[in-house]
Amino acid sequence: MEFPEDFFKKECRCGFEVPEMMKRAWAAQMEVLEVVGKVCEKHHLQYYADWGTLLGAIRHKGFIPWDDDIDICLRRKDYNELIRVLPKGLPHGFVVAGMYAASERLQNAAYVPQLRVIADETLWDFNSYMRRFHGFPYQRVGIDIFPMDRMPEDLETAKLQKEVIRQGIAILREWDRLQESGQLQGYLKGYGELCNVEIPQRDDLKNWMWRLIDALCSLYQDDDTEFITNWNVWMAKPRLYRVKNEWFDEMRYVPFEHVRIPVPGNYDEVLKAQFGDYMTPSQVKGGHDYPFYAEMEKELVKQIRAVGFMGSVEEFCEKVSTGELQV
Repeated sequence: MEFPEDFFKKECRCGFEVPEMMKRAWAAQMEVLEVVGKVCEKHHLQYYADWGTLLGAIRHKGFIPWDDDIDICLRRKDYNELIRVLPKGLPHGFVVAGMYAASERLQNAAYVPQLRVIADETLWDFNSYMRRFHGFPYQRVGIDIFPMDRMPEDLETAKLQKEVIRQGIAILREWDRLQESGQLQGYLKGYGELCNVEIPQRDDLKNWMWRLIDALCSLYQDDDTEFITNWNVWMAKPRLYRVKNEWFDEMRYVPFEHVRIPVPGNYDEVLKAQFGDYMTPSQVKGGHDYPFYAEMEKELVKQIRAVGFMGSVEEFCEKVSTGELQV
């Protein structure tokens, strides 16, 4: 993917300074999005910008200045098909991470209830990685892919489903602490009773639990219900998040930085359901530390000093990405 010459310069957008490294992160993720988009298009799967990426596309015609990741979504039927075709459909260097990954290493690379596609660091040498991803030096650059699931018509039933999903994720988030305190088996037994399933004893139990939660999210996928939701969005927000299934019947392409990406046909109603008055900017970061690479940057400084490079991180990334410096 080609970028305008001035794209990677530090820039002030909406009163927020976007550093050069964040521009590299944006470009790297857009590369992954392009790869995933080609797989979706080949298999006629409808995918859409979601959450902050959707908001950025409509309000900013690109990234929200203070956002640092890319989110897309598919309706459950297409999402499940994407899980099936991705392993063979992705080009060399890109892999599925999370609960549907092929190895424990990659399952643990995305300890989240959604699908991720990442650049697997074991399949790249550093110089090639830097050239492909525009001088972004941090491993496992990727995007999040969420399912949009049918909801029960009865709102109280939907809230109960949400709470069961939330409790399962909470156990997984606290797994190590519960295990160390001797409480894990009790929590798992109780959760199995809540879900009316037997929790098995198996080596990959954590991944089995993630798949159980994904199954709970899709309980109503065969029902012709009016509303769908991204359970992750609803759990992250105090307000009810449900949108009409028909709002996603059409894909519409809109400007995003220097390319175009797909959004739901009725994106206005989707964004109002997510954010309310979505055209008024509010500098609220995502549900993780910003920038996501902050801790890795400290380690990179140590590494580039160890190889004798005394310039800045930005200078190092520029020289390696252009081939001027080989490491």
